[in-house]
Amino acid sequence: MDEYIGVVVICGDEGTGKTSMALTFPKLLRHFDIDVGGYRRAAWRLPTTEMSSKSYPKPIQIEKLLGTKVTSSRVVVPKRIVGMRELWQEIAQDFVEACQEPAVKTIVLDSATLLWSICHNSYLQELQDKQLAQYKTTNLPFDENNYRERLQPIEYGPANDKMRTIVHTARSYKKNLILVHYPTDEYGMITDNKGNMVEGKTGIKILDGFKETVKLADLVLWTRVKDVEVGGGINKKGTIEKQPIAKITKCGIEGLGLSAVDLEISATFEAIVNLRNTMAGV
Repeated sequence: MDEYIGVVVICGDEGTGKTSMALTFPKLLRHFDIDVGGYRRAAWRLPTTEMSSKSYPKPIQIEKLLGTKVTSSRVVVPKRIVGMRELWQEIAQDFVEACQEPAVKTIVLDSATLLWSICHNSYLQELQDKQLAQYKTTNLPFDENNYRERLQPIEYGPANDKMRTIVHTARSYKKNLILVHYPTDEYGMITDNKGNMVEGKTGIKILDGFKETVKLADLVLWTRVKDVEVGGGINKKGTIEKQPIAKITKCGIEGLGLSAVDLEISATFEAIVNLRNTMAGV
């Protein structure tokens, strides 16, 4: 059985089996617990002898946690980012090592939504550090309020390149890369109650995170929990159980392709393989 699928996106609301599905992919499996706690909630259902997980907790922004402070001369609003660049570097280093380990077949980034946040905040931290370095050359005190708070759209290039490199590196080493995502609301032009066109929620859910994720993926799945009848038969009604299922919204896998789009399967790697074998006439 060919256990290589490629780049797989699993998106869904909390509690719909995203991580559980990711952990059914071929072993050895390396799980990056970026949204700390997801592995613990899912792994108890599965044997863990052939998979491992490492947590990457976000550094506490203590100044922001404490909030606004007032000095004798001014009000300071904490804006400095701390530790994000170092966290990204740790994740990137461990990711490359997992790609280079021959026995590893699957790498799970959980969640890739949070990974994207870390990625662009690590670059924002770099820009803030450059600001501070420039001020040190003037021998003038630096005002905390002057720190950059966000990236401009034109500045997303370096962060975008890093995310693309993550995907392309996994491909080059032929690792299954599983990107776990949360959904978010799509915003666009809609009609208000007066018939005017205004910007608002379109009612459509999209992936929350790096915008090019779907384009780069080989397979995109949206998970949900569905009532399924189990144990039924002729003239016999089964019991209703809640089970996670996955709907295919993009498929570029050999043997499946566009014919698999909109199909619903059990939220497991085995179900993907079984569907591929069925469509191939195996």
